[in-house]
Amino acid sequence: MKKIQFLAIWSMLLFFSSCKDKELVTLEAKYDSTGIIYGLDVANCACCGNWVIAIDGSEESVQFLELPQDSNIDLENAVFPLEVALNWKVDESSFCSFILIEDIRLN
Repeated sequence: MKKIQFLAIWSMLLFFSSCKDKELVTLEAKYDSTGIIYGLDVANCACCGNWVIAIDGSEESVQFLELPQDSNIDLENAVFPLEVALNWKVDESSFCSFILIEDIRLN
């Protein structure tokens, strides 16, 4: 009887521990890119004055206007640089080659 109880408990522990691993893998796979937000671009030009980010280790940075509404990142009070994971796309409607951040989290 003790063997059956032990096997049952062991099986449950194995099952629940494997579920956690799958959740973590799903969370990590949710983001396509990594980036570093450097803060505001303080230059004085038509396409300046927005948030600056370097994506996937690129030496060139791009700009974005805002974060998604469900983001828990407060850019106004943040200490930069911020390392993030994100999903993004080029803002086709922007004259200034901005990006749109679709989903983001702090690393």
